[in-house]
Amino acid sequence: EMSQEAENKIVVKNLSKTFDMYNSPMDKLKEALSPRGKIRHTEFHALTDLSFNVKKGEILGIMGRNGAGKSTLLKIITGILEPTSGSVEVSGRISSLLELGTGFNMEYTGIENIYFYGTLMGFTKKQMDKKLDDIIKFAEIGDYIDQVVKTYSSGMFARLAFSCAINVEPEILIVDEILSVGDMRFQAKCFNKFKEFKEQGVTILYVGHDVGMMRTFCDRCMWINNGKLVAEGDPTFITAQFTEFMYLDDTSDFTLYQKFSEEKSAELDEKNNAEVIDDTQKEDGKKEEVICTEEVAVKPVISEKSKFSDCLAHWGTNVGMVTSIRMLGEDGKEKNHFDPYEKIKIQVEFEDNFELDYESFSVAVSIKNKEGTDLCVKTTYDEDVFLKKQKKHCITFEFKTMLAKGEYYLVVALENRENMNPTYYEYIEGAKFFKVFSDKKIFGIYDVDAKITIQ
Repeated sequence: EMSQEAENKIVVKNLSKTFDMYNSPMDKLKEALSPRGKIRHTEFHALTDLSFNVKKGEILGIMGRNGAGKSTLLKIITGILEPTSGSVEVSGRISSLLELGTGFNMEYTGIENIYFYGTLMGFTKKQMDKKLDDIIKFAEIGDYIDQVVKTYSSGMFARLAFSCAINVEPEILIVDEILSVGDMRFQAKCFNKFKEFKEQGVTILYVGHDVGMMRTFCDRCMWINNGKLVAEGDPTFITAQFTEFMYLDDTSDFTLYQKFSEEKSAELDEKNNAEVIDDTQKEDGKKEEVICTEEVAVKPVISEKSKFSDCLAHWGTNVGMVTSIRMLGEDGKEKNHFDPYEKIKIQVEFEDNFELDYESFSVAVSIKNKEGTDLCVKTTYDEDVFLKKQKKHCITFEFKTMLAKGEYYLVVALENRENMNPTYYEYIEGAKFFKVFSDKKIFGIYDVDAKITIQ
């Protein structure tokens, strides 16, 4: 029994949370002063008798439509709200991306806020000195780090807050549909970071509606509706049930609140203001503080030597062999947006300064989505294309991607295929970022060339 408890990072038992809903602030006052104790509120049960555990290193997805109780649950786990009844036991340092930038002071500079956040998380100044470079590098907001935070655009604010939250060595990370911050490259970088966390055994709670994300990322999934646990288990199964429910249940998101009585729409506002800060309000609140709304393109801080400074990751035994990577359209011009049905050319140039073994040498290209899933991979080795020994090489891969509309990135690798598992001379993740547009609606990830006949 003891070891089982020790393995659990979060234990939730019979958790309930009830909010008192008043028609107006005046009603609240009248009730408080009422000599006969006249009740002027209705009770809203945000959570009812919820129990579950999360193990060390587990990634738990939490699904539910708006108003299902997800945010309330997370706020109780992080200690922002007190439960009405039941208990939550958490062991380990929690870092939450739920209320990004909680504890940021708008009048402080980016650097000051990093130290301020560190203090809130229980770190000493000395410990934060060591983390400072990583945080600044990850946030990629350049010289703005020395400016007062209220001059940031919302994207820059989110990036800095995000960077702080994931660089404080959390044992438990709470992520709330936050991966819509920043551009495609930043999002892909965040996914890479999460994968790293997963390997390190960090426990992650991911809350959102993104079915693809739940399936690729989570070990287990939990579906909450009306504050109660509907089902939990395999993400593919639970997300399928949830999608069906959302499709069949066409009632509006906040039906629950309106059930008190139709004329009490003011009550809804009261509730939102009192307890559940709605996302839109959060955004608006942030925008008041924002002066510079232009998204400033800032180059990441990577050594000047790197030819691929915008990439997500760059490593290998012989880094520096690849001299150029280009993506060309059918007209032979370089570009970063394509039609699914046009031939795309990927040109990789590299130099051999190492006396390579060409029998097991391979050049590989892969197209990934922002979650980092390989959508199509082509390698010279597997297509039986063998290179000859020479100093300079230029390899062109030409194909139609057939990919649905969206944002993707390119990985280029020089591999040694001597053994079952390839080893890498050079691996460049995110060598290029590109978009695919199409007039034709493609519903899956990609469009296959199909012949349809009617008998």
